Amino acid sequence: MIESLASIELSSLALLLVGIGLAFSDIRLSGWVLSWILLSGALLVQWFRSILNYSFEHGGVDPVTYQIASQWMGLGFSLLIVASMYMMREVLRRYSLAEERLRAISAAAQDAVVMLDERGKVAFWNEAGQRIFGYGKQEAQGKKLQELIIPGRLQADFENRFVGFRSTGQGPDIGRTLEHAAVRKDGTEIVTEASISGVSVDGKWHAICIFRDITERKRAQQMLALECEVSRCLTAGDDTPGTIKAIIRSVCENQSWDCGRFLRVDEAGGVLRLVEYWSVADAAIQGFLAAAREFTYGPGVGISGKVWQSGQPLWIPDISKDARALTAIFKAESGVGGAFSFPVKAGGKTMGVFSFSSHEIREPDAQLMSAVQKIADQTGQFLQRTHADAV
Repeated sequence: MIESLASIELSSLALLLVGIGLAFSDIRLSGWVLSWILLSGALLVQWFRSILNYSFEHGGVDPVTYQIASQWMGLGFSLLIVASMYMMREVLRRYSLAEERLRAISAAAQDAVVMLDERGKVAFWNEAGQRIFGYGKQEAQGKKLQELIIPGRLQADFENRFVGFRSTGQGPDIGRTLEHAAVRKDGTEIVTEASISGVSVDGKWHAICIFRDITERKRAQQMLALECEVSRCLTAGDDTPGTIKAIIRSVCENQSWDCGRFLRVDEAGGVLRLVEYWSVADAAIQGFLAAAREFTYGPGVGISGKVWQSGQPLWIPDISKDARALTAIFKAESGVGGAFSFPVKAGGKTMGVFSFSSHEIREPDAQLMSAVQKIADQTGQFLQRTHADAV
Protein backbone atom coordinates (compact mmCIF):
# COMPACT_ATOMS: atom_id res chain seq x y z
CA MET A 1 0.00 0.00 0.00
CA ILE A 2 2.79 2.42 0.93
CA GLU A 3 4.51 1.68 -2.40
CA SER A 4 1.23 2.32 -4.24
CA LEU A 5 0.73 5.63 -2.48
CA ALA A 6 4.30 6.63 -3.25
CA SER A 7 3.77 5.82 -6.93
CA ILE A 8 0.65 7.98 -7.07
CA GLU A 9 2.43 10.80 -5.31
CA LEU A 10 5.28 10.61 -7.81
CA SER A 11 2.81 10.62 -10.72
CA SER A 12 1.00 13.64 -9.32
CA LEU A 13 4.32 15.41 -8.75
CA ALA A 14 5.45 14.57 -12.29
CA LEU A 15 2.19 15.92 -13.72
CA LEU A 16 2.58 19.10 -11.68
CA LEU A 17 6.18 19.57 -12.81
CA VAL A 18 5.21 19.02 -16.44
CA GLY A 19 2.50 21.67 -16.12
CA ILE A 20 4.92 24.15 -14.55
CA GLY A 21 7.51 23.40 -17.21
CA LEU A 22 5.01 23.95 -20.04
CA ALA A 23 3.90 27.22 -18.48
CA PHE A 24 7.45 28.64 -18.59
CA SER A 25 8.66 27.00 -21.81
CA ASP A 26 8.39 28.00 -25.47
CA ILE A 27 6.18 25.00 -26.12
CA ARG A 28 2.63 26.05 -26.93
CA LEU A 29 0.05 23.32 -26.62
CA SER A 30 -3.55 23.87 -27.71
CA GLY A 31 -6.09 24.79 -25.04
CA TRP A 32 -7.79 21.44 -25.53
CA VAL A 33 -4.59 19.54 -24.63
CA LEU A 34 -3.96 21.62 -21.52
CA SER A 35 -7.54 21.24 -20.34
CA TRP A 36 -7.30 17.45 -20.71
CA ILE A 37 -4.04 17.43 -18.73
CA LEU A 38 -5.79 19.30 -15.91
CA LEU A 39 -8.76 16.95 -16.06
CA SER A 40 -6.43 13.92 -15.95
CA GLY A 41 -4.71 15.41 -12.91
CA ALA A 42 -8.08 15.81 -11.18
CA LEU A 43 -8.97 12.19 -11.89
CA LEU A 44 -5.57 11.11 -10.59
CA VAL A 45 -6.11 13.02 -7.32
CA GLN A 46 -9.54 11.47 -6.97
CA TRP A 47 -8.03 8.03 -7.45
CA PHE A 48 -5.44 8.82 -4.77
CA ARG A 49 -8.27 9.94 -2.49
CA SER A 50 -10.09 6.62 -3.02
CA ILE A 51 -6.98 4.71 -1.98
CA LEU A 52 -6.67 6.93 1.08
CA ASN A 53 -10.27 6.10 2.06
CA TYR A 54 -9.58 2.41 1.62
CA SER A 55 -6.46 2.63 3.80
CA PHE A 56 -8.32 4.53 6.51
CA GLU A 57 -11.18 2.02 6.57
CA HIS A 58 -8.68 -0.82 7.08
CA GLY A 59 -6.66 0.96 9.76
CA GLY A 60 -3.72 1.85 7.55
CA VAL A 61 -3.97 5.62 8.18
CA ASP A 62 -4.60 7.39 11.51
CA PRO A 63 -7.66 9.71 11.73
CA VAL A 64 -5.72 12.99 11.92
CA THR A 65 -3.59 12.21 8.87
CA TYR A 66 -6.64 11.00 6.97
CA GLN A 67 -8.62 14.15 7.70
CA ILE A 68 -5.82 16.50 6.65
CA ALA A 69 -4.93 14.53 3.51
CA SER A 70 -8.55 14.10 2.48
CA GLN A 71 -9.30 17.80 2.80
CA TRP A 72 -6.24 18.84 0.82
CA MET A 73 -6.94 16.29 -1.90
CA GLY A 74 -10.57 17.39 -2.08
CA LEU A 75 -9.42 20.96 -2.49
CA GLY A 76 -6.87 19.95 -5.16
CA PHE A 77 -9.49 17.92 -7.03
CA SER A 78 -11.92 20.86 -7.03
CA LEU A 79 -9.27 23.31 -8.20
CA LEU A 80 -8.15 21.05 -11.04
CA ILE A 81 -11.74 20.49 -12.19
CA VAL A 82 -12.49 24.22 -12.08
CA ALA A 83 -9.25 25.02 -13.96
CA SER A 84 -10.02 22.37 -16.58
CA MET A 85 -13.56 23.64 -17.15
CA TYR A 86 -12.33 27.23 -17.27
CA MET A 87 -9.72 26.32 -19.87
CA MET A 88 -12.30 24.52 -22.00
CA ARG A 89 -14.67 27.47 -21.71
CA GLU A 90 -11.90 29.87 -22.80
CA VAL A 91 -11.02 27.68 -25.77
CA LEU A 92 -14.66 27.55 -26.86
CA ARG A 93 -15.01 31.29 -26.35
CA ARG A 94 -11.92 32.04 -28.44
CA TYR A 95 -13.03 29.67 -31.18
CA SER A 96 -16.50 31.18 -31.16
CA LEU A 97 -15.14 34.73 -31.20
CA ALA A 98 -12.67 33.95 -33.98
CA GLU A 99 -15.38 32.28 -36.03
CA GLU A 100 -17.76 35.20 -35.46
CA ARG A 101 -15.10 37.69 -36.51
CA LEU A 102 -14.24 35.64 -39.58
CA ARG A 103 -17.92 35.35 -40.46
CA ALA A 104 -18.46 39.11 -40.10
CA ILE A 105 -15.37 40.02 -42.12
CA SER A 106 -16.00 37.46 -44.84
CA ALA A 107 -19.69 38.44 -45.10
CA ALA A 108 -18.67 42.04 -45.82
CA ALA A 109 -15.91 40.99 -48.24
CA GLN A 110 -16.49 41.37 -51.96
CA ASP A 111 -14.05 38.54 -52.64
CA ALA A 112 -14.69 34.83 -52.14
CA VAL A 113 -13.01 33.58 -48.95
CA VAL A 114 -12.50 29.82 -48.90
CA MET A 115 -10.74 27.67 -46.29
CA LEU A 116 -9.56 24.18 -47.21
CA ASP A 117 -8.76 21.55 -44.61
CA GLU A 118 -5.75 19.22 -44.75
CA ARG A 119 -7.59 16.97 -47.22
CA GLY A 120 -8.25 19.81 -49.64
CA LYS A 121 -11.95 19.93 -48.78
CA VAL A 122 -13.90 23.12 -48.22
CA ALA A 123 -14.21 23.94 -44.50
CA PHE A 124 -15.38 27.54 -44.89
CA TRP A 125 -17.21 29.32 -47.72
CA ASN A 126 -18.46 32.91 -47.50
CA GLU A 127 -21.37 34.66 -49.18
CA ALA A 128 -19.19 36.18 -51.90
CA GLY A 129 -18.24 32.63 -52.87
CA GLN A 130 -21.86 31.97 -53.73
CA ARG A 131 -22.12 35.22 -55.68
CA ILE A 132 -18.96 34.56 -57.69
CA PHE A 133 -19.14 30.80 -58.21
CA GLY A 134 -22.86 30.07 -57.77
CA TYR A 135 -22.49 27.46 -54.99
CA GLY A 136 -24.15 28.03 -51.60
CA LYS A 137 -22.37 27.31 -48.33
CA GLN A 138 -24.08 23.95 -47.84
CA GLU A 139 -23.30 22.87 -51.41
CA ALA A 140 -19.62 23.75 -51.10
CA GLN A 141 -18.69 22.51 -47.63
CA GLY A 142 -17.04 19.11 -47.54
CA LYS A 143 -16.34 19.12 -51.29
CA LYS A 144 -12.90 19.23 -52.87
CA LEU A 145 -12.23 22.66 -54.33
CA GLN A 146 -11.05 21.31 -57.68
CA GLU A 147 -14.32 19.45 -58.11
CA LEU A 148 -16.24 22.70 -57.62
CA ILE A 149 -14.46 25.52 -59.42
CA ILE A 150 -11.30 24.24 -61.13
CA PRO A 151 -11.66 23.50 -64.88
CA GLY A 152 -11.20 19.82 -65.73
CA ARG A 153 -7.98 20.41 -67.66
CA LEU A 154 -6.36 21.97 -64.55
CA GLN A 155 -7.64 19.66 -61.79
CA ALA A 156 -4.72 17.22 -61.82
CA ASP A 157 -2.16 20.03 -61.57
CA PHE A 158 -4.11 21.66 -58.72
CA GLU A 159 -4.18 18.38 -56.77
CA ASN A 160 -0.44 17.86 -57.26
CA ARG A 161 0.33 21.35 -55.97
CA PHE A 162 -1.70 20.67 -52.83
CA VAL A 163 0.08 17.42 -51.91
CA GLY A 164 3.21 19.04 -50.45
CA PHE A 165 1.20 21.73 -48.68
CA ARG A 166 -0.59 19.17 -46.50
CA SER A 167 2.56 18.30 -44.59
CA THR A 168 4.60 21.51 -44.73
CA GLY A 169 2.17 24.38 -45.24
CA GLN A 170 4.38 25.47 -48.13
CA GLY A 171 3.98 25.32 -51.88
CA PRO A 172 4.71 27.17 -55.15
CA ASP A 173 1.53 29.28 -54.89
CA ILE A 174 1.63 30.12 -51.16
CA GLY A 175 2.03 33.82 -50.44
CA ARG A 176 1.56 34.82 -54.07
CA THR A 177 -1.27 36.43 -56.03
CA LEU A 178 -1.89 34.59 -59.27
CA GLU A 179 -4.42 34.53 -62.07
CA HIS A 180 -6.41 31.29 -62.16
CA ALA A 181 -9.08 30.06 -64.53
CA ALA A 182 -12.21 29.00 -62.66
CA VAL A 183 -15.62 27.69 -63.61
CA ARG A 184 -18.99 28.70 -62.19
CA LYS A 185 -21.79 26.33 -61.24
CA ASP A 186 -23.52 27.07 -64.56
CA GLY A 187 -20.38 26.04 -66.48
CA THR A 188 -19.23 29.56 -67.37
CA GLU A 189 -15.46 29.90 -67.23
CA ILE A 190 -14.11 33.03 -65.56
CA VAL A 191 -10.74 34.52 -64.68
CA THR A 192 -9.93 34.97 -61.00
CA GLU A 193 -7.12 36.60 -59.07
CA ALA A 194 -6.26 34.21 -56.24
CA SER A 195 -4.24 34.79 -53.08
CA ILE A 196 -3.37 31.66 -51.09
CA SER A 197 -1.85 31.37 -47.61
CA GLY A 198 -1.40 28.59 -45.07
CA VAL A 199 -2.51 28.44 -41.45
CA SER A 200 -2.02 25.69 -38.85
CA VAL A 201 -5.19 24.63 -37.02
CA ASP A 202 -4.73 22.02 -34.29
CA GLY A 203 -1.44 20.96 -35.85
CA LYS A 204 -2.90 20.50 -39.34
CA TRP A 205 -2.27 22.80 -42.27
CA HIS A 206 -5.26 24.57 -43.77
CA ALA A 207 -5.24 26.75 -46.87
CA ILE A 208 -7.04 30.08 -47.00
CA CYS A 209 -7.86 31.14 -50.55
CA ILE A 210 -9.20 34.55 -51.54
CA PHE A 211 -10.67 34.73 -55.04
CA ARG A 212 -11.51 37.92 -56.93
CA ASP A 213 -13.44 37.77 -60.18
CA ILE A 214 -11.42 39.81 -62.70
CA THR A 215 -13.16 38.53 -65.83
CA GLU A 216 -14.58 41.93 -66.79
CA ARG A 217 -11.26 43.62 -66.14
CA LYS A 218 -9.40 41.10 -68.29
CA ARG A 219 -11.96 41.49 -71.07
CA ALA A 220 -11.58 45.27 -70.94
CA GLN A 221 -7.80 44.90 -71.17
CA GLN A 222 -8.23 42.47 -74.05
CA MET A 223 -10.49 44.91 -75.90
CA LEU A 224 -8.05 47.76 -75.35
CA ALA A 225 -5.20 45.60 -76.67
CA LEU A 226 -7.28 44.75 -79.75
CA GLU A 227 -8.10 48.41 -80.45
CA CYS A 228 -4.42 49.35 -80.08
CA GLU A 229 -3.34 46.53 -82.40
CA VAL A 230 -5.85 47.54 -85.07
CA SER A 231 -4.77 51.18 -84.78
CA ARG A 232 -1.16 50.08 -85.23
CA CYS A 233 -2.08 48.08 -88.34
CA LEU A 234 -3.93 51.04 -89.86
CA THR A 235 -1.18 53.52 -89.00
CA ALA A 236 1.66 51.38 -90.30
CA GLY A 237 -0.17 49.94 -93.29
CA ASP A 238 0.37 51.36 -96.78
CA ASP A 239 -0.99 48.34 -98.62
CA THR A 240 -4.77 48.06 -98.44
CA PRO A 241 -5.12 44.25 -98.85
CA GLY A 242 -2.29 43.56 -96.39
CA THR A 243 -3.70 46.01 -93.83
CA ILE A 244 -7.21 44.54 -94.02
CA LYS A 245 -5.82 41.01 -93.61
CA ALA A 246 -3.77 42.14 -90.60
CA ILE A 247 -6.92 43.59 -88.99
CA ILE A 248 -8.84 40.35 -89.62
CA ARG A 249 -6.05 38.28 -88.10
CA SER A 250 -5.80 40.56 -85.05
CA VAL A 251 -9.51 40.20 -84.32
CA CYS A 252 -9.44 36.41 -84.86
CA GLU A 253 -6.42 35.80 -82.64
CA ASN A 254 -7.47 38.23 -79.90
CA GLN A 255 -11.06 36.97 -79.71
CA SER A 256 -10.55 33.31 -80.75
CA TRP A 257 -12.55 33.37 -83.98
CA ASP A 258 -11.62 30.62 -86.45
CA CYS A 259 -11.84 32.75 -89.56
CA GLY A 260 -12.61 36.27 -90.68
CA ARG A 261 -13.53 37.83 -94.02
CA PHE A 262 -13.84 41.30 -95.47
CA LEU A 263 -16.40 41.74 -98.21
CA ARG A 264 -16.22 45.01 -100.13
CA VAL A 265 -19.14 46.68 -101.85
CA ASP A 266 -19.02 46.31 -105.64
CA GLU A 267 -21.07 49.34 -106.59
CA ALA A 268 -21.15 48.44 -110.27
CA GLY A 269 -22.38 44.91 -109.63
CA GLY A 270 -24.56 45.83 -106.66
CA VAL A 271 -23.12 43.02 -104.55
CA LEU A 272 -20.62 42.27 -101.79
CA ARG A 273 -17.47 40.45 -102.91
CA LEU A 274 -14.86 38.70 -100.75
CA VAL A 275 -11.55 40.54 -101.02
CA GLU A 276 -9.55 39.43 -97.96
CA TYR A 277 -9.67 36.67 -95.34
CA TRP A 278 -7.67 34.88 -92.64
CA SER A 279 -8.28 31.57 -90.86
CA VAL A 280 -6.84 28.88 -88.64
CA ALA A 281 -5.49 25.73 -90.29
CA ASP A 282 -8.67 23.67 -90.23
CA ALA A 283 -9.98 21.52 -93.10
CA ALA A 284 -13.65 22.35 -92.57
CA ILE A 285 -12.96 26.09 -92.31
CA GLN A 286 -10.72 25.98 -95.39
CA GLY A 287 -13.53 24.30 -97.29
CA PHE A 288 -15.94 26.96 -96.15
CA LEU A 289 -13.57 29.72 -97.36
CA ALA A 290 -13.06 27.99 -100.72
CA ALA A 291 -16.82 28.15 -101.31
CA ALA A 292 -16.96 31.73 -100.04
CA ARG A 293 -14.42 33.02 -102.57
CA GLU A 294 -16.84 32.69 -105.44
CA PHE A 295 -19.96 33.68 -103.56
CA THR A 296 -21.46 37.19 -103.72
CA TYR A 297 -24.11 38.74 -101.51
CA GLY A 298 -26.91 40.96 -102.65
CA PRO A 299 -28.62 43.37 -100.24
CA GLY A 300 -30.42 41.34 -97.56
CA VAL A 301 -28.85 38.01 -98.60
CA GLY A 302 -27.28 36.04 -95.75
CA ILE A 303 -25.67 37.62 -92.73
CA SER A 304 -23.35 39.92 -94.67
CA GLY A 305 -26.09 41.06 -97.04
CA LYS A 306 -28.39 41.88 -94.12
CA VAL A 307 -25.64 43.89 -92.41
CA TRP A 308 -24.98 45.78 -95.66
CA GLN A 309 -28.67 46.50 -96.09
CA SER A 310 -29.35 47.57 -92.48
CA GLY A 311 -26.03 49.21 -91.70
CA GLN A 312 -26.14 47.49 -88.28
CA PRO A 313 -23.98 44.68 -86.80
CA LEU A 314 -25.53 41.21 -86.57
CA TRP A 315 -24.53 38.40 -84.21
CA ILE A 316 -25.91 34.89 -84.64
CA PRO A 317 -24.91 32.44 -81.87
CA ASP A 318 -25.74 29.31 -83.90
CA ILE A 319 -26.25 29.55 -87.65
CA SER A 320 -27.94 26.13 -87.76
CA LYS A 321 -30.85 27.55 -85.78
CA ASP A 322 -31.25 30.94 -87.47
CA ALA A 323 -32.77 31.34 -90.92
CA ARG A 324 -31.05 34.71 -91.38
CA ALA A 325 -27.75 32.89 -91.90
CA LEU A 326 -28.96 30.47 -94.56
CA THR A 327 -26.94 30.73 -97.76
CA ALA A 328 -25.22 28.25 -100.02
CA ILE A 329 -21.97 28.41 -98.03
CA PHE A 330 -23.43 28.21 -94.52
CA LYS A 331 -24.27 24.53 -94.21
CA ALA A 332 -24.06 22.05 -91.36
CA GLU A 333 -20.87 20.60 -92.84
CA SER A 334 -19.25 24.03 -93.15
CA GLY A 335 -17.88 23.73 -89.62
CA VAL A 336 -19.32 27.11 -88.61
CA GLY A 337 -21.29 27.49 -85.38
CA GLY A 338 -21.41 31.16 -84.39
CA ALA A 339 -21.06 34.14 -86.72
CA PHE A 340 -20.70 37.87 -86.30
CA SER A 341 -20.70 40.62 -88.94
CA PHE A 342 -20.47 44.41 -88.79
CA PRO A 343 -20.40 47.17 -91.43
CA VAL A 344 -17.53 49.48 -92.29
CA LYS A 345 -18.74 52.98 -93.15
CA ALA A 346 -17.25 56.25 -94.27
CA GLY A 347 -19.18 59.44 -94.86
CA GLY A 348 -22.42 57.71 -93.94
CA LYS A 349 -21.93 55.11 -96.67
CA THR A 350 -21.23 51.39 -96.16
CA MET A 351 -17.99 50.45 -97.91
CA GLY A 352 -17.79 46.83 -96.81
CA VAL A 353 -18.57 44.22 -94.17
CA PHE A 354 -16.32 42.33 -91.77
CA SER A 355 -17.61 38.82 -91.03
CA PHE A 356 -16.18 36.42 -88.43
CA SER A 357 -17.03 32.76 -87.86
CA SER A 358 -16.29 30.12 -85.23
CA HIS A 359 -16.63 26.37 -84.78
CA GLU A 360 -18.25 27.05 -81.42
CA ILE A 361 -21.64 28.45 -80.58
CA ARG A 362 -20.84 32.01 -79.48
CA GLU A 363 -23.23 34.16 -77.48
CA PRO A 364 -23.26 37.93 -78.17
CA ASP A 365 -20.45 39.83 -76.44
CA ALA A 366 -21.38 43.43 -75.54
CA GLN A 367 -17.75 44.48 -75.03
CA LEU A 368 -16.71 43.16 -78.43
CA MET A 369 -19.72 44.84 -80.06
CA SER A 370 -18.57 48.13 -78.57
CA ALA A 371 -14.94 47.63 -79.60
CA VAL A 372 -15.71 46.77 -83.23
CA GLN A 373 -17.56 50.06 -83.63
CA LYS A 374 -14.24 51.86 -83.16
CA ILE A 375 -12.49 49.35 -85.42
CA ALA A 376 -15.13 49.89 -88.11
CA ASP A 377 -14.83 53.68 -87.92
CA GLN A 378 -11.02 53.58 -88.16
CA THR A 379 -11.12 51.09 -91.05
CA GLY A 380 -13.70 53.19 -92.88
CA GLN A 381 -11.47 56.26 -92.62
CA PHE A 382 -8.52 54.20 -93.86
CA LEU A 383 -10.44 52.88 -96.87
CA GLN A 384 -11.76 56.34 -97.71
CA ARG A 385 -8.26 57.77 -97.50
CA THR A 386 -6.62 55.05 -99.60
CA HIS A 387 -9.45 55.25 -102.18
CA ALA A 388 -8.95 59.00 -102.45
CA ASP A 389 -5.20 58.52 -102.84
CA ALA A 390 -5.79 55.95 -105.57
CA VAL A 391 -8.05 58.35 -107.44
